Amino acid sequence: MAAASGRVGHVLLNDGKVAEFGMSRKASSGPAAARAYAAQRIETLRPDVVVTEKVLGNSKKGPKTRDIILAITSVADVADVQNAEVARGHAHANRFEEAQDICRRYPAMRPNLPKVRRAWEAEPKSLIYFEALSLIESVFGTAFSGGNGDR
Repeated sequence: MAAASGRVGHVLLNDGKVAEFGMSRKASSGPAAARAYAAQRIETLRPDVVVTEKVLGNSKKGPKTRDIILAITSVADVADVQNAEVARGHAHANRFEEAQDICRRYPAMRPNLPKVRRAWEAEPKSLIYFEALSLIESVFGTAFSGGNGDR
């Protein structure tokens, strides 16, 4: 699960393939809404592992988004799932390059690949899916192929 300004998203992998994904604007309204979204997604999708971002001091995430991430993590901590918090790396020049790279491994996400934005344009909402996949790959590696159960 990943959070950014104005959105919270999730991606479920099953045997290394995208099985389900979604996004909520309402969940980004505050910690209570984020907790409700996380609880509902965990209850419905029944993942083995929930991966969330471990927000470091140098993160560009704002205070509200940090609180939302902590709320999601708190739900995963008490749910019957393994919770993995991971610091988000920066192996690409920008988030659009990262999304293109991720699409090569998860072709089902290609329809959600945003065009590179101009400086005055808002960040595309669909980038949240690629942020979630990046977090998953930080835990399981880019060659993640599923194995036992859902991720």
